[in-house]
Amino acid sequence: MSQNVKILVTGDVEGKFKELLDRVTTVNKKNGPFQMLLCVGNFFPQEYSPDKIIPYLPIPTFILGPTNVTQLEYFPNSTGIEIAENVTYLGKSGTYAEASGLKIAYLSGTETKSLSKSEVEFDNSDIQSLQIRLQNETNFNGVDILLTSQWPSEVTRNTNAVPETIKSMSPSPLISQLAIVTKPRYHFCALEGIHFERAPYRNHKVLAETVQHTTRFISLAQVGNRNKKKWLYAFSIIPMKHMDHKELLISPPDVTECPYSTNILTSSQNLTKNMATTKEMNSQFFYDMSGNSPQDNQQSGKRRQDEQLRKRPKKPFQPAACWFCLASPEVEKHLVVSIGDSAYLTLAKGGLVDDHILILPIGHFQSTIECPKEVEDEIIRFKSVLKKMYESQGKGVIFFERNFRSPHLQIQVIPVPMAIIPSLKSSCLDFAEGNEIEFQIMPPQAQLFQMTKVGFPYFFMELPDDTKLFVQVRKGFDLQFGRELVASQPILNLPDRIDWRNCKMTKEEETEATTNFRKVFEPFDFTLS
Repeated sequence: MSQNVKILVTGDVEGKFKELLDRVTTVNKKNGPFQMLLCVGNFFPQEYSPDKIIPYLPIPTFILGPTNVTQLEYFPNSTGIEIAENVTYLGKSGTYAEASGLKIAYLSGTETKSLSKSEVEFDNSDIQSLQIRLQNETNFNGVDILLTSQWPSEVTRNTNAVPETIKSMSPSPLISQLAIVTKPRYHFCALEGIHFERAPYRNHKVLAETVQHTTRFISLAQVGNRNKKKWLYAFSIIPMKHMDHKELLISPPDVTECPYSTNILTSSQNLTKNMATTKEMNSQFFYDMSGNSPQDNQQSGKRRQDEQLRKRPKKPFQPAACWFCLASPEVEKHLVVSIGDSAYLTLAKGGLVDDHILILPIGHFQSTIECPKEVEDEIIRFKSVLKKMYESQGKGVIFFERNFRSPHLQIQVIPVPMAIIPSLKSSCLDFAEGNEIEFQIMPPQAQLFQMTKVGFPYFFMELPDDTKLFVQVRKGFDLQFGRELVASQPILNLPDRIDWRNCKMTKEEETEATTNFRKVFEPFDFTLS
């Protein structure tokens, strides 16, 4: 049964944590409980101060990144992390799925005004990457909430209610494009020091395009501002995925046309077209980044079809109440085996075999190629010690990653008998061919980032003999392909365990299995030293 999600949103906090805590605590007690607090604009003051301590906030809090390089020291990294108890930095850009089904898209920083962007700026490539992620989703028709710090250009067009004088007003055309692409039901921003609520606008042309839901644009002032402009906004929302479609499309009486002009609309449309035709050739291995197989290139009709499919690559999400972010209350911590600095091990729920393990990043990253070096290095280290542990038991190990319709990187770790290793590569290739999937066998020294790029879905598998198999994923890819492959007759021959739900244990059994695995793994666990 779906229900409203109660949310608080605040404008620039700028380090005024006491004012924020007092007000949020009062509102939560009086009108709550609220499920989350979203902060747009600058959460920290402009200048770094090492004694600026974030107090415990009573509601899970999600913030955007810095808009000034002087604020970078407040953020341990640029890719999203829990920076204080109950406070999560979402990251530079991405999407976040709350456990209720609420979908949030976000973009930190401000639009660059030069050819090279700084660490607190975004450019067209960031908008493209975010669009690709969203278009990978089946039947994508918008997000519930869009969070940006900077205003979009032209948002005040087609409305009589024009905001008061703005202190700097440096709006972003790229954010306007992002708003067109994401079709948010609510778009929140800050930075300008004012409170402004625009009349809802349509995301379609009347009588010319399919009816879409409307968007409400809201800008919030700074926390505790002297002029007492509104800086805290409370509302409740039923996630789009749970709403009746007809109810979603109901327009309020004050609805206006879309504010964004033909130029911006055209730029947004070109953004989609350009992504569908972009081809990138690696200088060493010459891999086609477009997603076309050699057979496709012989058939122009198929090639055009593939270009359309490629308009939907990838989905991510980021941080805490994702089921796999370690800081999330949704994580089943009784399954956790070992925690490093940047990654952790957990027993697979409904594992294919008893010692089926997952390697996951602690922070929110959707794929291996999105991970910063320290995260990737620790994942490699976990792989190395797991190989040694399984080898001590007379087993080899398969690692695979499915970067498709999966919000958080999960590397599946499944041991296999040594006896099947000589024939394992051919078994994998035969199984893939039987499912009309054409694996690429990667050259020995090739790296995953040379095979693809951020925003494009893929399936990647490493075998005990160091064979690496890769395929770019397209529409219709079976989400259970990896598990079905390893469970197939030539490998583990476990057809009854393909569906993880058939392999579930009670929480007590899972806890015992985790404890047992932890004892076996302990001599190899580098996190204990």
